[in-house]
Amino acid sequence: MKKETSALWHKDGHQIKADEHLGFAEGVLKLEIAQISRKDAGVYEVVLKDERGKDTSTLNLTDQGFKDLMNEVFSFIANTSTPLKITSTDEGIRLYTFVSIYNDLLQVTWHYKDSAISFSDRIKSGVVGEQLWLQITEPTEKDMGKYAIEFYDGKGGLRRTVELSGQAFDDAFAEFQRLKAAAIAERNRARVAGGLPDVVTIQEGKALNLTCNISGNPVPEVTWLKNDREITSDEHCILKFESGKFASFTITGVNTSDSGKYSILVKNKFGTESGDFTVSVFIPEEAGAKKK
Repeated sequence: MKKETSALWHKDGHQIKADEHLGFAEGVLKLEIAQISRKDAGVYEVVLKDERGKDTSTLNLTDQGFKDLMNEVFSFIANTSTPLKITSTDEGIRLYTFVSIYNDLLQVTWHYKDSAISFSDRIKSGVVGEQLWLQITEPTEKDMGKYAIEFYDGKGGLRRTVELSGQAFDDAFAEFQRLKAAAIAERNRARVAGGLPDVVTIQEGKALNLTCNISGNPVPEVTWLKNDREITSDEHCILKFESGKFASFTITGVNTSDSGKYSILVKNKFGTESGDFTVSVFIPEEAGAKKK
């Protein structure tokens, strides 16, 4: 090779890359394909060229050639996989392994007691990033036993196994129960879902109407506070809670004594939440001058 030697890469007769001014010291020409897939199958050719002429080299990556290449990729991925581990979610128990890279063409089989698992709504597998997982929803003691994930590489393959039994199962099941209870509490706890402003500035004598959305199961208890003291509904300040969803606060004609910090407190067996707002009542300058 000379400094003037160029290298042209082709796939199926079409140029895909040009390397110019290559020094002899480099010695190796590389074409890197990130996240290889079926669309990368084809016949590859590199052409070295300078004033002396040219030379070529080809590689057939179709059919068996592509399969052989992908099996090498699968073998590499399999050997980077971490030991199979157990964790818990609010839905059940999850088994998982990580690989250094993941390829959509990778074939894996999950096993339970040395038999391939038939997936269902209760037992599912999936991939998130570089994590391959098996989810067992609402597990029972019948799910105890040895699990394995098998990576296919066209040769002997590779298996990672884990024993989901004894203390390992008991610990995972207890954590699942804890997470499930916490998730139920979070979904159903009392909430002030919105609708209240932070500050209300209103002219004396005007009507003030505020409504906010309340959620929770069971339906929360609702308490209103003014300056941290509980208030109740009367003719001047009308408080309503309708359909278990809508809490309203109405003052038919505000006066300066209504200024202050207000709160709505909602509570059920899963939790408590509050929403705060401040009411500021002002007297128009003209009205103030007349009073004087």
